[in-house]
Amino acid sequence: MSLLNTDEWMRSVDVPVYAGNGEGAPRPRGVPQTLQFRNGIPFQTVTNRATAPPGPTAPWDKHDPRWGTNRPSTASNAAVPTRKPSWLAYDGMKLQWRGYFEDLETTKRTGLPRVRKCFITYHLEDGTVDVREPREVNSGIVQGPLLHRMPCDNANGERMSFRDIRVGEPVTIFSRTYNVLGCDEFTRSFLAKEGVRVPPEIPFPHERDPEPPKGQFKSAPSVMPAAAGAPPRLPDASGGGVSVRFNSDGVAVEVPTDGSDDGTLGSTGEKARPAPPSAIAGLKEAAGRQFLAYDRRVLRFFGTCEVPAGGDDARLVGSTRNFVVHYYLADDTVEVLEVMPGNAGREPYGKFLKRQKLPKATLAAGGYRYGVGIRPASDETLRARRREPDGFYHWRGLRVGGDVVVFGLVLTLRDCDEHTKAWYAAECGLTDDDFPSMPLPAGPPPIPARVVPPNVSGIGTDADSLNSVYRLVPKVPKKDVSFDEWLINQGQVMRFTGKLVDGPGKPPVPENEKARTFVVSFFLEDNTLAVYEPPVANSGYPGGKYLERRPARKTSGSNVYLRARDCHVGALLEIKGTWMRLNAADDATLAIMEARPKEFPGSDARAVVTALTQALARAGPSAAKELSRLCAVEDAKLGGGGAMVLNRAAFLNVMCELCAHAPGLGEFVDAQRLITLWRVLPKVSFDPSQTRLPAGVPREALGEDHALIADVFETLSVPFER
Repeated sequence: MSLLNTDEWMRSVDVPVYAGNGEGAPRPRGVPQTLQFRNGIPFQTVTNRATAPPGPTAPWDKHDPRWGTNRPSTASNAAVPTRKPSWLAYDGMKLQWRGYFEDLETTKRTGLPRVRKCFITYHLEDGTVDVREPREVNSGIVQGPLLHRMPCDNANGERMSFRDIRVGEPVTIFSRTYNVLGCDEFTRSFLAKEGVRVPPEIPFPHERDPEPPKGQFKSAPSVMPAAAGAPPRLPDASGGGVSVRFNSDGVAVEVPTDGSDDGTLGSTGEKARPAPPSAIAGLKEAAGRQFLAYDRRVLRFFGTCEVPAGGDDARLVGSTRNFVVHYYLADDTVEVLEVMPGNAGREPYGKFLKRQKLPKATLAAGGYRYGVGIRPASDETLRARRREPDGFYHWRGLRVGGDVVVFGLVLTLRDCDEHTKAWYAAECGLTDDDFPSMPLPAGPPPIPARVVPPNVSGIGTDADSLNSVYRLVPKVPKKDVSFDEWLINQGQVMRFTGKLVDGPGKPPVPENEKARTFVVSFFLEDNTLAVYEPPVANSGYPGGKYLERRPARKTSGSNVYLRARDCHVGALLEIKGTWMRLNAADDATLAIMEARPKEFPGSDARAVVTALTQALARAGPSAAKELSRLCAVEDAKLGGGGAMVLNRAAFLNVMCELCAHAPGLGEFVDAQRLITLWRVLPKVSFDPSQTRLPAGVPREALGEDHALIADVFETLSVPFER
C-alpha cells in the first residue's frame, strides 16, 4: 500500500470523540496585540472587543470626575487608554471631617452626656475609614484612635462611601453616632468636583459643656470653691476649729486649731477621731484642683552646700557642692539634683532627693530635728510634725538667699531661673530686686600642679623619660595633638635649609662648623622636628641624622615646644645647644605658609606689600631715587644692562641695600617678607639680545626667574622713570 493510500485509509477510520478531539475541540485563534509604543511611551489599547453595558461605578474606581455611567463606548476601533487603578490614582489621598460624639457617661457638672471631639478620615485608595480623638492634657480619659482603619458599612448595609458622610448630618459607624461639623479645604474641593454640595462649617456646641464656675476647672467635678493652698476647716462645737489632715497611718483625722492638742494625736491617740466623709472629699478635691491648675509647672532654684567637717573624706572638707532644686507646684513636692563636676572623686547617681514632700527641719541642740533621713522617726517627731501648721516646705517660703535642709545638708539657694522669677512676680508681686544673684562661695585654694623637671640628658623625649618614672615597663606615649589637627595636616612637611651661627648665650661656632649645611624638616601632623645633614665628601663629617624626629623645645630648659609658626626663613632655632638659622625653604613650604596668613604673617602678600608701600611713602623721594639707582646697578651686572630685569639674588640685594639707606624700612623687612614680595612679582622670560653685551650673559642666568624692574616699582607704588 502506498503512502498516499495509507493516508486516505486513516482518514476513513472512525475515531471516537473525546476531550480535545472531534466536534467542539478547541481550535487555535489569534491573540490580539494590545500593547503599543508611541513616542517611546507604552500604552494598552482595546480594539474590536465587545463590552458589557456600562453600569454604576464606585467613586474610588475612577480618577476623572467627568467619567460616570455615560462614558463613551469602547466598541469602536479607536484606541482608548485604560484607567488607573484606585490605589495608584488616589495614593496617599484622604478626606477628613471633624465632629463630636456623646459619651454614655454623664458629667457631674451639667448632668448631660459628655461631648467628645473626633476626626473622621476616609482613605480614597481603598475606601477604608478610621476615627480618632485628639489628645488633651489631663483629660482623665483614654484618648487617641477610636476606630482603626478598616472598611465600614453604612446604614443600608452597603460599603460606606465618602458620599455617606455629610456636614451637618449624623453618621453611624459600628453603632456609634458621630455628628459631623465640618471638613478641611482639600475635602471640600474634592467633594465639589464630585458634585457633592458641602454646607458651611458648624461651630462646636460649647453650650453643651459650659464654662465651670470660678475656682473650678473643665475636667474637675462639680465641687464648692475652696482655698487651694489650705486644707478645709470645719466648725467645732466648742467654738474653736478643727483642721482635716492625714495622720502617719494615712487616715484623715480632725486636728484642733486652737492649740489644745497636747501631742496625743496619732494612730492610738484618743483625740484622733476620723474626719467626716464630706471633709475627706473636700481635701481630695482641693488636691485635684491644684493638680489640674499647676500640672507641669516647676520652680527651679540653684543652690550650693559646703561640705562640713567630719565626713567620710577629709579632703572634701571646705569644698562646694552644687545642686538644682525643683519644686513641683502640682503637689508641693521637691526634687534635688546634684551637679557633679568632672573628676569629682564621687560616684555619680541620678538624684540626691527623689521627688517627695520635704519636711522642714528646725535647729535644736545637737543639730536639726525631724529632717529627712532620720530613721526611724520617733513618736515625738511625728507629734511635732502634726502640730506644725506648715510642716513641709512650700513655694511661698522659698527665697533666693534662704536655706533648705536636705539629708542633713544645708543648701543655700543662690539663684533661680526666669520662669521662677515670673511666677513669684505674678503671685506675690516680687521684682528682680528681690532675687539678687548671690556669688558662689570661695572654695579651697587650688592644688598647685606638680612641676615635672625637664629632661636634660638628651636621650629620648620628655614623655619617654616620664613614662620610665611612672612605670617599670614604659608604654608608648600618646602624641599631644588632636585627631582633627592630625587629619588636616597629615603628610604635610615644611623643609628649610639651615646653618649653624653664633647666638646669645652660646659659645662661638668654629669656622668649619659654620660651613655645614642642614635640612630642617618640621612635620605639621604631630609638631615634631627632624634635622638631616647631607654627606659631603672630605668634609670630616659623616652626615646623616643630626637630630632624631621628636618634639623640640624653643630653648633648653623650657617647657614650651616649637610650633609651625616658629619656623620661617630667617628664624633662629636652638638645636642641641647651638643656634641654627633657617636660610631658605622649598616651594611646597612657601605655599603652605602662604595658605595660612594668620599663622605666618610674613607670608601674607597683601599685608607685606601694604606695609612696604607705606614705609617707602614715609621715607620720601630719597628712598625712591635710591631704589632707582640700586636697580640700575644690578641691571648693569647682567650683560652690561639694558634688559631692565632682576633675578632673585639681584632683587634681594636691592632690597637689603635699600633698607640700609632708609633705616625705617628695617622693621618691615625681613628674609621671609622679601621672599613673599619676590613671589608676588610677575615673572618674565629673559632675552639676552636685549642686553648691551649678550655674549657676557652667563649660561646659568638663562634658566632663572626674572622680574621686570617696572613691575617692582608698580608693586611698591613708586613712580618709575626709565
